[in-house]
Amino acid sequence: MQFLRFAFTAVLAAVAVEASSFTCKNKAVISSSFIGQNSDVQVDTVTCSNVVGKRDLEARQTNVCAATCTTNCFTPSGGGPNPNDCQVISDALLYDSQNIGALFNIASGTTIYMQYSTCQTFFVNQASYNETYCRTNWANVVEYVAFNCQSTQNAHGGNCVPPDQTWFVQVQTAP
Repeated sequence: MQFLRFAFTAVLAAVAVEASSFTCKNKAVISSSFIGQNSDVQVDTVTCSNVVGKRDLEARQTNVCAATCTTNCFTPSGGGPNPNDCQVISDALLYDSQNIGALFNIASGTTIYMQYSTCQTFFVNQASYNETYCRTNWANVVEYVAFNCQSTQNAHGGNCVPPDQTWFVQVQTAP
């Protein structure tokens, strides 16, 4: 975990990306379920009218598991999720990783939301192709952002975006 924090800090220092919060417009739920040892984390797979696959001519990396991403904290401070609620989501992702499998697939232009109490996180696939990501990496991003993008850091949640911006993970207060 210490290495992960160092890696996030190094990436954040090397690349400055303007942070902006994402809101799903015209959300249409494709599926809904609960995950985790206690089945207490709600998971919705949705489509959003404002998420369309980006068209690119570069090589496609469909497995983005363990891909680096830059952490952005949303400023100003106030209104962030309870980090302990986010920890429940992180633990549920790790539980499913051990019991279902580490990898999951997400279709182009699709978003997967997870929510527990005050914390909401989601993975958005903005690529023009399906992608594969790791539950363990998502759990690490949720935990890192939840505890490091709070009012004490003049923030209220944040996201992690790779250099090609084909996907991102966001952590914020549940509506």
